[in-house]
Amino acid sequence: MAFEPFLAYEASAGSGKTFNLVVRYLSLLFMGENPASIVALTFTNKAANEMLERVIITLEELPSRSELAQIALLCAKCEEEILDERRAVLERFLRSDVQISTLDKFFGRILRKFALNAGFVPTFKTIQQPHETALLERFLNEIEVSKATDALVHLSILSDKRLNDLFGLLAALYSKYKEFDLNGFDGIEIPQDLTDTALSLARELASSVLSKPLSERARKTMQIESYDDLLEKSWLTKPTLEYWDFKKIYEPHMDDLLVAIQKAVASQMRRRELLYFKELFAILGLYIKTRNAMSKQSNELSFDDITLNVHTLLREKLESEFLYFRLDSRLKHLLLDEFQDTSIIQFDILRPLIEEIRSGIGVNEGGSFFFVGDVKQSIYRFRGGVSALFHQVAELFDVRVEPLRINYRSRSAIVEFVNRSFEGKIKGYIPQQSPEKYAGGYVEVIETDDLLETLAKRVEGLVGKGIALEEIAVLTVTNKDGSAVEEHLSSKGYDVVTETTARLVAQRSVRAIIEYLRYCYFGEAIYRANCAALIAVDPSRIGRVDVSDVDAAVIDFVRRFRLADKSALMFIEALRGYRDIEEVVLEIDRLDTASPQSDLKGIRIMTVHKSKGLEFEHVIVLDRLGNARSHSDPIVYEYDGAQLRGMHYRIKNREALDAGYAKALEAEKEAAREDQLNALYVALTRAALSLSVIRKTKGSWFEPLELPVCEIGLLECGGHRPQPLAAPQPSTYKGLRFGRQDETLRPPKEATHDYAAVQFGLALHYTLEMMGDFDPSSLKNALESTRNRYGAVLHSGAMEEIERRIGRLITDGMFEKLVRGDIRKEQMIRHKEAIGIIDLLVYNEGQWTIIDYKSGREEEHKHKDQIGRYKEAITALTGEKAVGYLCYINEETIEWVECL
Repeated sequence: MAFEPFLAYEASAGSGKTFNLVVRYLSLLFMGENPASIVALTFTNKAANEMLERVIITLEELPSRSELAQIALLCAKCEEEILDERRAVLERFLRSDVQISTLDKFFGRILRKFALNAGFVPTFKTIQQPHETALLERFLNEIEVSKATDALVHLSILSDKRLNDLFGLLAALYSKYKEFDLNGFDGIEIPQDLTDTALSLARELASSVLSKPLSERARKTMQIESYDDLLEKSWLTKPTLEYWDFKKIYEPHMDDLLVAIQKAVASQMRRRELLYFKELFAILGLYIKTRNAMSKQSNELSFDDITLNVHTLLREKLESEFLYFRLDSRLKHLLLDEFQDTSIIQFDILRPLIEEIRSGIGVNEGGSFFFVGDVKQSIYRFRGGVSALFHQVAELFDVRVEPLRINYRSRSAIVEFVNRSFEGKIKGYIPQQSPEKYAGGYVEVIETDDLLETLAKRVEGLVGKGIALEEIAVLTVTNKDGSAVEEHLSSKGYDVVTETTARLVAQRSVRAIIEYLRYCYFGEAIYRANCAALIAVDPSRIGRVDVSDVDAAVIDFVRRFRLADKSALMFIEALRGYRDIEEVVLEIDRLDTASPQSDLKGIRIMTVHKSKGLEFEHVIVLDRLGNARSHSDPIVYEYDGAQLRGMHYRIKNREALDAGYAKALEAEKEAAREDQLNALYVALTRAALSLSVIRKTKGSWFEPLELPVCEIGLLECGGHRPQPLAAPQPSTYKGLRFGRQDETLRPPKEATHDYAAVQFGLALHYTLEMMGDFDPSSLKNALESTRNRYGAVLHSGAMEEIERRIGRLITDGMFEKLVRGDIRKEQMIRHKEAIGIIDLLVYNEGQWTIIDYKSGREEEHKHKDQIGRYKEAITALTGEKAVGYLCYINEETIEWVECL
């Protein structure tokens, strides 16, 4: 199997998408490509982080990984050659500017580089969404200044929508306005108002019909009081009046009048559509102007803002060749994940880069383009995703598409059930196969009219089999259904995890930090009480400190109360995105970052859309609790593949009078049917060991699949499924840096609960950390920093004692010898999923020296074990020798212990 520079994989659920992305990426590295020349883009931070981690893990563990054989094949080398080069490739990768990120971050990088061309300051902040209240207020001011109030009112009347609904529509249109011509309705001729004409013709028809003997029901259908009354008549949309109600009195001239009425009404509907879009696009233009002005003033941009501004740069302000050359002239390999979710605008931005790679000229000679995705899992059309791009782009750039047929996620019973359910229903469905070692599994379809109680019993059954709550996921159709499930299962005593409770700011340690910062800033006792309750301490232990240095205040708080779980560490990193304490205390609740999965305990509850890309041991898919929603989007988009050809205003019964609209509406309905099938496919392919479908008897979301009530296979309990070829394994090492903070997994620096002693130990370490060099001058400056931070809490004479101890250390002969080289202070590492911080790491002539400061030998054996783990981590990363020392900074002496 030779390396194909232009290749795509149509990767069905569980078929090793990430495995193949990693193999492709590593093959490029082993073929000698610079990591900085490879761009790998995903849609989520989770996917980007997973890919980055998998690359590192695979390189570290390559001798035992199944990726080895595939990489050797692609590189046309033997496995021994690949293994001989492994260390060099890993070192080159770790030292390079690696470009594995989300599309949003990649576009953000472009915009920062050309921010001044776009009218922004390069230090702009990325936010999830703009402040809705502030945006609405500013938008209404813009409407008033532009004298567009009448247009807004007219639009509201035309659409029969409230302001909030219109504002939501404008936000949705904002993300895709580049696809259509905002000025397309300027100067367009509006048809004559034919309301009176249609009403006059209808009354003429009614007069003719009512003059004849009719049933009472038929007479009522011809009573017309107004134009709106006319639109409600069922006969208006008939091809002829020669049907049941009027068959006995039918005369041909009645149909002549009917056709004339229909033409007048169709014209009136077209007039209403033109007026609607004319007003809508004028208002949308003001909305866009408001968004841009607000973004520039606040220097905050949402992901939509970033994407649209990059598109403007590319299409209106800069030549694409200049933009991409300035961005990075080394880029020659592009890897894209989940390509079926790409929007037209996103592809439009990437297209020049793909064209440059395809040309194979200059630096791009030998370039490659690779993408993966699955059109069956295209469920983000409402967010702009266009699945038709997958095959159109493949055809456009002559990319060979190859299907991946093996499922490495689910047991065979689940795979076979999914094949039976979707074959013949999803267009072009290719059945999946299971490896022999994935035999088994369990599937059940339950029919009930008491969905929630049946769900609770199913959960009870799983738990009764010894299955942990964290292995169970409940998938719902809507967020509202998810809330009902959360309430019901919580009432039964189960711990649950939802999108809200999974947010970083919802975790106990993070909530405690936030309440602490608010107490320090506002001084209100309620915040101190909240904080104390969250960490189960007496409120008197929580003192108010200066929070002008947010980072220092938080790290000190986390150290003192031992709150350094993964969520707290991630939160400390997130705080660096805020300008000052005011922004933190007022805006932090809007932070949408998710917590590490390992910190979340309970049954996962999420919508099917949120579950995409995830997998769980045991999955329960619940039918919708309410009825299906009718289409509320006022606009029907008409696409030809990936190209937007037209937009229509949704009007009741218009399809019977307007052939063009009818065609667009039917295409929209077909797309909605495909969306539902795709969502069902996503829902039924998340499970590894067991899948339970709970459906209702009538109006079921599962109706398109015609699922029979059944029970297949045996429910497995205890143990885990065999790991797929592409399954991630725990990382051996990953260097991180969250700033200055204490180690999270080692024992406290001082084995005492004496508050003064703890503060002394923290101040001692802080002083060593603040020293630029280990000399008297640096010590003096560091002591000043320590005095400013800890002076108020240290006991009398503590600063002098710290000065004496460190003064003795920096003149110690052993210390002077060990610190010769490249010094790194407070170096954070992660090894075998444990996080730690090395006080001092020194590199000199091929050897790493680890120094950990201590002020007491009470737990020396634990200290030695810790150094041993640090040595193992450093050796795993660098492949070079590592030695470790404990440095006991005592009151009268400096003692050294080498940890062998």
